[in-house]
Amino acid sequence: MIDLAPGHKQGLPVASPVIVAGGMAGYGESLPRGLAPEKLGALVVGPILGRSRAGAPQPRLAETVGGMVLNTGLQNRGAASVLGKFAKLWPRLGCPVVAQVADGEPRGLARLADQMAGLPGLSGFELLPLTDEIALVQRMVRGLAERSDLPVWVKLPLATAAAWAAPLADAGANGLVVGQPPLGRLAREIGVGSAQVRGALYGPGVLPLMLEGLAAVAEQGLPCALLACGGIHTAAQAQQALALGAHAIQLDTVVWVEPAAAGWITAALAQTGKAGG
Repeated sequence: MIDLAPGHKQGLPVASPVIVAGGMAGYGESLPRGLAPEKLGALVVGPILGRSRAGAPQPRLAETVGGMVLNTGLQNRGAASVLGKFAKLWPRLGCPVVAQVADGEPRGLARLADQMAGLPGLSGFELLPLTDEIALVQRMVRGLAERSDLPVWVKLPLATAAAWAAPLADAGANGLVVGQPPLGRLAREIGVGSAQVRGALYGPGVLPLMLEGLAAVAEQGLPCALLACGGIHTAAQAQQALALGAHAIQLDTVVWVEPAAAGWITAALAQTGKAGG
């Protein structure tokens, strides 16, 4: 077993270092066909916001060789709808469930944490900060820790991962996820006047950027779990992240391209002795 919340009173033990990232399986109701949650270390559901949100106008997606730019605008049902319709699924998924919660200020996040208190089948929170003010993110981490008995991860922006890591560990984060996808811009089609999409960049090309941020955080030797997210599409790439100090990896859009990849990567890591201890 791997503890992804070291120092927390109940921890977050997982049987595999392979986790599906937030946004890839909805709220647990949108598992891609071929993805077996019982073989995962954990599944991150969400993001969940306090209130519903319409999201970005179309077009939202532009594809390139081996990747995509996606702008959902954080389209969201809101906490009341999510918890009423989907939280009942979480105890039946067969793996630990971590709820990705998104907010930009402590009071809103505190209300959201109160709404989610005591939910069965929930093993932890992953904070997706909607602010670039580190002091606010620290307050949100402390607030989550105070209002819940569950462990707290924080998903770090790649650009500030190294600078944010220690302050957030000091604030009580039990795990740090490196990290949020970088921003990119891409035309939908070739030609003058083609619609441009500006949003999160996904694909194997993100891997070197993520590994650079991961190495910078790992070098700090912080007393929390370290999770790698971004551009991991193969077992060899997962092994690179683990070798740099990650305790677990999160898979993002690869589970849309090939849902069975999670199983393949888990099996390959088991053969190399990287699938848990």
